[in-house]
Amino acid sequence: VAAVSLRSRAAAAMSPIAKGSVAASVPPATKRPRLGGGGAGADEDEGGWRTPVPEELEEGTPVLYWGQHHGLIHDAFAPLDEFWIADSGTGKIVRGESGDIVQFRAADLRVLAAAMIAPMLPSADTEVAGDVAVGGAVDPQAEFGMTEVDGNAPSGVLLIGREAHMVKILEHFGTPRATSRCDPQQLLAIPCNMCHPEQLAGAAAQGVAEEVVELGRSLRPDIHVGVRALHVKKAVERIGPELLVLEGFYVLLGVQAPYSLNLCEEPGLSAAERLRRRDFCNQVDLSITARTDRSANEPHEQALRRALGEACGTELVDSIWKADVQTEIRRRVGVPELASSFKDVGGAEVDIVLLPDDASCRMNRGVLCIGEGWSLSSFGGGGAANGSAEGRIQGKTVREWEAAQAEFADQPKLPPGWIRVKSRSSGEVYYFNKKTKESTFELPEAPLPDGWTKQVSKSTGKSYYFHAKKRLSQFDRPTA
Repeated sequence: VAAVSLRSRAAAAMSPIAKGSVAASVPPATKRPRLGGGGAGADEDEGGWRTPVPEELEEGTPVLYWGQHHGLIHDAFAPLDEFWIADSGTGKIVRGESGDIVQFRAADLRVLAAAMIAPMLPSADTEVAGDVAVGGAVDPQAEFGMTEVDGNAPSGVLLIGREAHMVKILEHFGTPRATSRCDPQQLLAIPCNMCHPEQLAGAAAQGVAEEVVELGRSLRPDIHVGVRALHVKKAVERIGPELLVLEGFYVLLGVQAPYSLNLCEEPGLSAAERLRRRDFCNQVDLSITARTDRSANEPHEQALRRALGEACGTELVDSIWKADVQTEIRRRVGVPELASSFKDVGGAEVDIVLLPDDASCRMNRGVLCIGEGWSLSSFGGGGAANGSAEGRIQGKTVREWEAAQAEFADQPKLPPGWIRVKSRSSGEVYYFNKKTKESTFELPEAPLPDGWTKQVSKSTGKSYYFHAKKRLSQFDRPTA
């Protein structure tokens, strides 16, 4: 995946000392009165601000420059350690007294140390006992501390699954929502092995729909708005390298738009919430699959289920949430050390949920329900866990189910390799592929004619059919 935008390619062609740019070491005279004073620009970590390294700065990262001036990274040339800044107040690229663009280095800037982007804050109706000042400015780190709602940390979920599962969820979610701000605007599935921090920005730039980016820009016309992957980068760092070696798996991410200027100034907001919306939630951000606050009496797992349902319209069967089942899935796919949870930069407790390879999918009253699949159907109950039921589906072997297919003689004929299986717990009939071990509640389709493949549009999420040799694409299923 190309990780460089067209604008960045053009800008990167310029030399580090290109005509029309100046170094950032000396600010214009109009900026000098706000320097120093032991504020956020000081070397020590006062107020929670620190000096970044070039690799963590990307388009949209909020920074302090020239002391206490707020800005956003407009263009990033990390290998050259050069950055162009857009001032948060004017939305314009910072220029020197001569009118030339100022080239900042990472050492010239400050970023928020712990919760850099969109940490959890008190809700709009929470009392805030005054603003904590640092050098005359509100200290976001002091007010953005790992705030809990009624004593409970927020809950979040990061969903990981095979391509087939991701396609089902994306198709169910539908096209990106780009007419007004909602959460999420879009769902995005990125291969786990492309979640390396150096690749995420490029994957995000290519995957996020242009109409969502345009919505973000219309919501914040006062500043430069781009796609930012910093949330997910921080999550990957906390999860560890095991995520990156999951071959054939995808991580499901949400895409969030910035708050509009009107929403940044809603009546009743605390000073901290106004600052969070205006200066931190001001880009098109990639995030974990789903995240929510929870009340004092709401259990963590219940909050996770609610968050997943509200964000994706998806429900997981009870057993998939169980710790022993998640441990077994990790063992089977070769990543037993993959973390089961982590705490994100905003203090949320995030569960990492892997879907079984053969998890089934079906619709129930508008909700996409994902089941455990045949391979885990007896796990934890003396079945596959101890080997006594290895290769059995709902208590029978494949041969026994083949012999029982006469029970379904009045049903439509299935494609080769598929059989019907009846659930022991619910009595529902689903379909099982003897070769691939896939199970599904949807009637399987016959194999496509030679040369045809089924694809999913990255921009709309709709399925279509493509013939590479003929260079043909169509929405109708081909018959020849």
